[in-house]
Amino acid sequence: MRPYLFAASLSFLSFTSQAAPTPTEVVESFIQAYNKHDVELMVQHTSETVRWMHITGTKVEVETSDRTEFGAAMTDYFETLKDANATILQIIDSGSYVSTVERVTWDNDGEHLSQCSIGTFRIKDGKLAEFWYFPAHACDAQVEAETIEKTDLPVVEPEIGVLQETQQ
Repeated sequence: MRPYLFAASLSFLSFTSQAAPTPTEVVESFIQAYNKHDVELMVQHTSETVRWMHITGTKVEVETSDRTEFGAAMTDYFETLKDANATILQIIDSGSYVSTVERVTWDNDGEHLSQCSIGTFRIKDGKLAEFWYFPAHACDAQVEAETIEKTDLPVVEPEIGVLQETQQ
């Protein structure tokens, strides 16, 4: 009977030695699934009762109230934006909360577009339980420059024009 007990304890130890992902890792994996447009994988990162919300002015609008609604919304989203891609420009965690500054890029009739947004995610039991997005805005050039420096891409400085007098 001892060999069975030993084998059982070894399998238990190997199971418990696998550390649960950190809240930051959960959010990063979720964004990676987004970039693959893999709705099923995105849904796997959410709890059954996940709520996706937008903050607008003094209101919090609930986009989806559960995993099924979220999956359907993302399926519709990717049908509209077939080449959407997100880059995390900044990330910070505080306990079970993770906040990001994300830049989303996409093409619209050959024009390359982008916008940024701040997102805050609450992680519970290794899954996204709730997340809030603030209104989209133009991306901060300083944050983008810092991100480019981290990825070793060349930074192109803006040209400075000559100030010309104008007549009034």
